Amino acid sequence: MTILLSKAILTLIFMTSLLSGKAGSDANNHNLSAPVNNLPDLNAKNPSVESKLTSMSLREKIAQMIISNSDGFDVSENSDEFRRMKTLVTEDKIGGFIFFKGNSVQEARLINRLQELSETPLLMSADFERGTKMRLDDGSLYPSNMALGATREPGLAYRMGQEIAKECRAIGIHQNYSPVMDVNNNSLNPIINVRSFGEDPLLVSEMGVSMIRGLQEGNVIATAKHFPGHGDTDIDSHNDLPVLKFDMERLDSLELLPFRNAVKDGVLSVMIAHLSFPVVDDEPFVPASLSKKIIEGLLTDRLGFKGLVVTDALNMAGVVKHFSTEEVAIRCADAGVDLILMPQGERRTIDAIESAVNQGRISEEKINSSVRRILNAKEWLKINERKFSSETEVRSTVNSESANNLAKEIARRSVTLVKNEGTLLPLKSGDGTKCLVISLNNGNEKANSDYFLSRLKDSGNFSEYSFYDISGEISNVYELTEDAKKYDYVVIPVYAKVKIKTGTVGLPASQLELINDLSSSGKTAVISFGNPYLIQGFSSVPAYVCAYSDSEASISAAIDALLGNAGFYGKLPVKISEDFKYGHGITN
Repeated sequence: MTILLSKAILTLIFMTSLLSGKAGSDANNHNLSAPVNNLPDLNAKNPSVESKLTSMSLREKIAQMIISNSDGFDVSENSDEFRRMKTLVTEDKIGGFIFFKGNSVQEARLINRLQELSETPLLMSADFERGTKMRLDDGSLYPSNMALGATREPGLAYRMGQEIAKECRAIGIHQNYSPVMDVNNNSLNPIINVRSFGEDPLLVSEMGVSMIRGLQEGNVIATAKHFPGHGDTDIDSHNDLPVLKFDMERLDSLELLPFRNAVKDGVLSVMIAHLSFPVVDDEPFVPASLSKKIIEGLLTDRLGFKGLVVTDALNMAGVVKHFSTEEVAIRCADAGVDLILMPQGERRTIDAIESAVNQGRISEEKINSSVRRILNAKEWLKINERKFSSETEVRSTVNSESANNLAKEIARRSVTLVKNEGTLLPLKSGDGTKCLVISLNNGNEKANSDYFLSRLKDSGNFSEYSFYDISGEISNVYELTEDAKKYDYVVIPVYAKVKIKTGTVGLPASQLELINDLSSSGKTAVISFGNPYLIQGFSSVPAYVCAYSDSEASISAAIDALLGNAGFYGKLPVKISEDFKYGHGITN
């Protein structure tokens, strides 16, 4: 989608749509035009924060900027992992942790123990873009951001933010590295894709600001990412350093718009991407996450952001391929980063920044400013008042009925009927009707194909089912094509999902060949439970449905619509082709 409007006109249109609430139904609208009143001034010189700053050594202040990582399992206190974390808390006095795995009670217990050991409250964070189950075995899981974009209902994004915030605070998490504010206008993007709300910066703004409000009204720091915009890249920054080769006018009118609106609405944190933007900073191999010109010049000075700046994870190839731990540390501090996420050597990072300050390369006042924001954020979060989690509260809050009902509502409103030749859908049931299901997975990870088949069988619509579950390349395309001739319908659920370091969200050539061969029969329906652009590889398929995620809620909603038990309500949040443009969707 090409956007040529000026930033002033775009912002005006965005604010007008917020005031009118035109993107969502009455039931899901909230007052986006109302001011946000509960947000802190993270740069304020509050007496308690200033007293704490004065009492800290330079090294202790630098340590507050360090966010280390842990899986989050209920580790034994005699384990190497727990001893590592204990040392970081008690000796190095770092500022916090990000957690990745485990279950909610395990994570809460570990957080409680670490908070007990810490002299200064720890800032605990997680990456819950689609809910707590994105990282925790027993958490709640929502459809993807692109599914939210397909609903056109910002109130659903707001409520999702609220529900995630409840679970975060119950567990002891204070900062969610969400929402993704990238404008996904590149169908080959291997790492953003359905993590984005869509390709329209106004839609991304509206949905993103709504989610931010939901999170922050729940006393959780929201994080707009990945600044200045990771949507138009075809390289995964986990693998290498993407380079944005367009000019400032394009960036200003497209990629920056969602971030600008998030900043205006009071987002408390922005995550900086590991990508290069030479028109702003042409130093070779320097990612935005280490660039003073991009962080201070573009984000702080031009957009007016005054909150917490956090790097993307510093174990990614977009950084480590080109700079040492010490170089990364010094560049982060000098560029205006407040939270240094997952440095490859916490103590080495602190040592490098301390040495740079003592040598006069970085001013101590710059460190003080970062730490002041961090301590003010911790005060706003009231961590001292809610330092420890209750296991009873964790169990009653995480994966609640209200969270699951919301996930179902988002899924139901998002399912998009892209193509339906001969009105193949909804599939007609009847005595003797036979259905062949061929589940395709691009090999990135285990698909939720068993749940799809069980839900389809439970419907009782067909008298006979057969099922293939295929991952990766296919060696027997001809045999499958011949077998399909015995059936009245061929349903192909496809699980092509974003996964780091794979470099693609597409399908293997043999899977595309199979779909194309089956399409000529006129009885084949493909459902994408991930990447919506897949139909580019099999344009002759009679019916194509986008569900955008393989959550159980999305699978159930897609099956209900497939069988005529629910309608198709979604509208494409991206352009797939000239035939299927942004906003397209066959509804009933």
